[in-house]
Amino acid sequence: MGSVRLYAIAIDEVRDIFRAGPDTATTLRAIARDRFGGATPTSPGLLGKLGPVFRRQPDAPVVRPDVPNGTDVDNLLSGRYVPPHRLTAGWLLLETWLGALAWGSITLDLTESRLNDFDFDLVRAEVPARHGLRNLLKSDLGIALMPCPGLAAGWVHAEHARAMAAAWRPAVPRLDADDQPVATSLLAWLDGFDAWDDAAASAHRPPPDLVTVLRA
Repeated sequence: MGSVRLYAIAIDEVRDIFRAGPDTATTLRAIARDRFGGATPTSPGLLGKLGPVFRRQPDAPVVRPDVPNGTDVDNLLSGRYVPPHRLTAGWLLLETWLGALAWGSITLDLTESRLNDFDFDLVRAEVPARHGLRNLLKSDLGIALMPCPGLAAGWVHAEHARAMAAAWRPAVPRLDADDQPVATSLLAWLDGFDAWDDAAASAHRPPPDLVTVLRA
């Protein structure tokens, strides 16, 4: 089942994850440890010191391609290259951090085909194509993490999110019955940007942008 996940977070804060200072790195490591602590590699025990007697050290941690580990944390926080076989884990780790840092998030259960149909329905309801869901993926995040297969990501300024909501609102009654709940849910979420701006200012953080991750 595909999904579209939207996060209210400043794009600069997303990019800062990949050049994290000491305080930010400490916070992000704690989040990763709470979520994936059991997957973090540990120091080898006595059996591990037997070396080449075993093809695989008996107490070596099992490294799963879809579960982040300590090396993934280090690679992302330092902006280092993430090899293809660790991209799935890398994106899971990044989205875990986005979910923790964002002012708000929402997940829409949409396959890529369903997303295309939804955008077509918006156009039929006289919503400009630039305000469709697909357009949220137009601008690259500008981060040191390549998309893994079946994933796309992008971002827009908050002003675009507000313009998108304004264009959708009068069109909702003209959408197909299956699309109206999706549009209504997202509109309610987009209406949170004014409050999130205020919260960000109070926390001395930059105002949120809209970051989107599509999983086909």
